[in-house]
Amino acid sequence: MNNRGCATYWLNVIQKLGESKMRYLVTFNPPHTLEHMLLKWKTRHPVPSVAASQASRELHQIQGKRGIWFCGAYQGYGFHENGLKAGVVAAYGMLQRNCSILDNPKYMASTWPETGARLLVTRFLKSFIKTGCIILLEGGTIVTFQGTEMNCSLKVSLIVHTTQFYWKIATEADIGFADAFIHGDFSFVDKNEGLLNLFMILIANGDLKESVKRSCKNRGWWTPLLFTALPSSAKYFIHHVSNRNTLTQARRNISRHYDLSNELFSLFLDETMTYSCAIFKSENEDLKDAQLRKISVLIRKAKISKEHHILDIGFGWGSFAVEVVKQTGCKYTGITLSERQLEYAQLRVEQAGLQDQITLILCDYRQIPKENKYDRIIS
Repeated sequence: MNNRGCATYWLNVIQKLGESKMRYLVTFNPPHTLEHMLLKWKTRHPVPSVAASQASRELHQIQGKRGIWFCGAYQGYGFHENGLKAGVVAAYGMLQRNCSILDNPKYMASTWPETGARLLVTRFLKSFIKTGCIILLEGGTIVTFQGTEMNCSLKVSLIVHTTQFYWKIATEADIGFADAFIHGDFSFVDKNEGLLNLFMILIANGDLKESVKRSCKNRGWWTPLLFTALPSSAKYFIHHVSNRNTLTQARRNISRHYDLSNELFSLFLDETMTYSCAIFKSENEDLKDAQLRKISVLIRKAKISKEHHILDIGFGWGSFAVEVVKQTGCKYTGITLSERQLEYAQLRVEQAGLQDQITLILCDYRQIPKENKYDRIIS
């Protein structure tokens, strides 16, 4: 062949010519005369010259003039990628919009459990998505879940990088989805708004009565709420049963969280140590002021007055106890299962000099002394 390279392209696959009984092949530099040739032609690479180089440097002077844009591989070095780059530049010049170039997708080999997990997740999305659009891009394959309702016009595209994406969702439901996102098993084409748009689409579909009825028809209390799959439901049920809310288990759960240390929680809470959402008047308002406003709103909405005896189930670090007694003069009883919170709150009550009006008890809500009567209950 005189050391010439020979290559054959299968056009049925590359050009997606559709179903055909015939194979259409293009061969470059064939070593011998082929049978059944449809067309034969010769082509050559342009010969670099001083004039060609000068024209390439001066292309920018006419690019876009009279609405005409030039793009081609020989605006670079003649390779395919140079043609792509030139096309992107021309497209931006015409539309004044940037485009995102996706990484070259690779075929993802999956085990049979992962294949089954993919089937579960895609079946769920197909039945769940009734409004909006979720697109999965995986290994060169595009899977679209398009709703027919007009409640939500949002669209989001997810790039699936590994089949662990499906496995984690099928076996861990919501937690698996979060874990897949954290570990890069998938990403969003729109890196700024992708996650938000996905949540908005899921919320919109969750609000549709037909979607909820269809996807939750056989739902039990043990079933995860976002991605419904048998493995995740079974795992969730087993975990729930093994962590039944007995008196001992409840004390253990609270201790593992709130007894980590008061110093830890003080790192991200304000001076009141209030562990719930505040009520802000402005974005720049101090957190302490917003928390005190929230406490005042609770007191006002509960219509607490001096003659009342109130019960607070889970009093936290005691900020509400001190404030409600200061503002109203009422009698207060609070319960908790956290020893560290109890120590902190008792010290706060002593510093405020309100020991006669405030009683703090370390006990489960199921063990509250029955002899007491309460006018208001806060939790």
